[in-house]
Amino acid sequence: MRTDRASRCLLPCVLAVLAVAAGCGGGSGLTPITFLTNYVFIGRHAPFFVGTEKGFYREAGLDVTILPATGSAFVITAIEGGQADFGIAETASLVQAAGRGANVKAFGVFMDRSTSGLAALAPYPSPASVVGRQVAASLTDSARLILPIALSRHGLDPGAVAWVAADPAMYATLLLADDVDLITASIDSDVPALRRVAEPQGRQVHFSGFADWGYDVYGYLLIAHGDRLTSRPEEVRSFAAATARAVVYAIEHPEEAAEIIARYSPTLDRVTALAQWEASIPAIATATVAELGYGVATTDRLHASIDLVTEAFALETALTPADIYADGFMPR
Repeated sequence: MRTDRASRCLLPCVLAVLAVAAGCGGGSGLTPITFLTNYVFIGRHAPFFVGTEKGFYREAGLDVTILPATGSAFVITAIEGGQADFGIAETASLVQAAGRGANVKAFGVFMDRSTSGLAALAPYPSPASVVGRQVAASLTDSARLILPIALSRHGLDPGAVAWVAADPAMYATLLLADDVDLITASIDSDVPALRRVAEPQGRQVHFSGFADWGYDVYGYLLIAHGDRLTSRPEEVRSFAAATARAVVYAIEHPEEAAEIIARYSPTLDRVTALAQWEASIPAIATATVAELGYGVATTDRLHASIDLVTEAFALETALTPADIYADGFMPR
């Protein structure tokens, strides 16, 4: 839902490392791959580090370097510009990029459901319950567009909340000071940290997910440049299969996965990493995934995701599932 201030500060470093990585060929016989997360390293990204630590990527013939990024838009731009090979990005960002003609597509679903929503110190179980409430969100926060869609789909006035403009770094402070009723948040990044601050004060943090309020888009997608998908399909399939294997392992061994990701993030302790990863799992291991298999997208769901994002962001370009997703790369 937001770009962390620390993440923004990483931008120059990421660009420098990408430039070096792009020029490295390696002598190991493995194919060098640069993979971008959408954010500073958090529990959500544990499977990718599991894949490197357990040797899943190496067994697939890949030498994967994982780098943090500063948001989905940055990941898409880097891949479009040839500065990275693979990455993860939010569906909304990918649809918007496709609308402007970017040749970047998803080849798998990393997270089946969105983890975005609202955090509060009281329960808000439905869109109707937030009517008239104060919600902290930066001026560019996507919640300012998503929440009105959820309200309108429930027959409510889309302008029925009082938005409070705020820097994301101040969200928790505003909430704990009772200056706002709710803040925009992600259950697998913001909420665990917020709970660690609020619970010692005897306060309980509640989360309302947009996915439960009708925002039924895919969460995070595995993406690559369109040219790579057509020119190096076996490489993409190898990466997809190793990632799927890592996701399953991380779900089955959450504590080990948390320990692994915590070693790669100097600001992330094991307890927080575990809380974040355990909050990510329900958005990955859904009933749909159990039925269809991990990472697989359906035409109907892609249409629904495109339609919701087009409505939320008032996009003018008519898109089809083929514009944002290439099938046939995830293991069946």
